[in-house]
Amino acid sequence: MSRIDLHTHTHFSDGSASPTALVELAHQQSISILAITDHDTTEGLPEAIAAAQHLPLEIIPGIELSTEFQGREMHMLGYFIDLADPQFQARLERLRATRIDRLHHIL
Repeated sequence: MSRIDLHTHTHFSDGSASPTALVELAHQQSISILAITDHDTTEGLPEAIAAAQHLPLEIIPGIELSTEFQGREMHMLGYFIDLADPQFQARLERLRATRIDRLHHIL
C-alpha cells in the first residue's frame, strides 16, 4: 500500500524544513506521493521536484491559498498547479503584497 501526504509545508511557509529535507524525510518514511502546499507561495517547489527526481517519490505541486469568505479567513488547498503560469504567479504576488500591507496597518 502506498503512503501519501497531501498537506506539507517547507520553510518557505510555516514549515521548518527545506524542500530538500522534506523530500528526504518523506522518502525515509516510505511516502510515495508528497504534495508541497506552502501558504501563498510556490517558491519551494522547484527545489523539491529536483530533490525527488531520482527517488521513488512523486511530488504533487500544490499550494495553500489564504482567502476570506463571509468575513472569515479560510485556507484552500490546490493541487497540480502550473508553476510556469505567469498569471498565477502574478496573482500570488498581489496576494502576498496585500497581506504585507495589512500587516503594516495592524502594526
